Amino acid sequence: MPKLLIIFIFLFLSACSVDDTTQTITGTTMGTSYSIKINNHHVLKSIIDKRLSEIEQVFSTWNEASELSQLNKAPINQWIKVSDELFFVLSQAKKIHKQTQGFFDSGMGRLINVWGFGAIKVQEKPSREKITQALAMSSIEYLRLSNSRVKKLKDMHINLSAIVKGYGVDIVANMLIKQGLKNFMVEIGGEVMAQSQWTIGIEKPNHSIPIAIELKNQAIATSGDYRNYLKWQGKKYQHILNPHTGLPANTDLSSVSVIHNSTMMADAYATAMMAMGSQKAKILAQQLNLSVVLILSQQHDFKVLKIH
Repeated sequence: MPKLLIIFIFLFLSACSVDDTTQTITGTTMGTSYSIKINNHHVLKSIIDKRLSEIEQVFSTWNEASELSQLNKAPINQWIKVSDELFFVLSQAKKIHKQTQGFFDSGMGRLINVWGFGAIKVQEKPSREKITQALAMSSIEYLRLSNSRVKKLKDMHINLSAIVKGYGVDIVANMLIKQGLKNFMVEIGGEVMAQSQWTIGIEKPNHSIPIAIELKNQAIATSGDYRNYLKWQGKKYQHILNPHTGLPANTDLSSVSVIHNSTMMADAYATAMMAMGSQKAKILAQQLNLSVVLILSQQHDFKVLKIH
């Protein structure tokens, strides 16, 4: 999903500064852009692109030949063997679904398409009937996992967009770490993993001075309502849906940023918190011991709340 991070990169003085020794690699993947900054080392862009392409071949909802697209077309009530990569991410998605009381739900593919936020675009606001029909088949609870096999209990569609960019960041970061790199930043669509010390800027809805966040061997993911939305008859409908109602989330939050050791987990938690609102988000952050930055909508302004 499109993210809200403006990436302001400043290495601390104790680290090597960003100068002529810094390699920058950019490209596109998963329907968005990526950027990698590496200090005092050189990495072939082709190696990065090859691995990201492999991830797309597994998780893309736009490519009908991807493994996930084929799973979405598969019949119900049949066990289907899937790759280790897909099984792992699905397992994590189900775990986070339970942790977040269902506010993170990767089984909402049909609902996402009805609203026009997925591969299928729509020209008008969906009817209540269409929403209800899609909602009845939209939950990861209708997916069973066992020994690298999956079974759909309903004709559901899986959409992992709210977790797979973070997963991609983790994969690329681990590749660089295995090559011995100790000072770099990987970003895909606003999801960031920083190795060594970096400062990241979180964009505010009113485009004022960004909130500076210091990272050291950590990840950050941001989800918000003021960049990706549809507009019908003058009303905005944000892209993050409430899995319990089938409607775009309508909470007091404008954005959520989660800091975590895993970009994948931060990505999913940020999405869930946007859907549930600030009160439940604060409780979840405390339960899971998460570092979170919440930007709350107020009548004529925004309030920033940091939880550590």
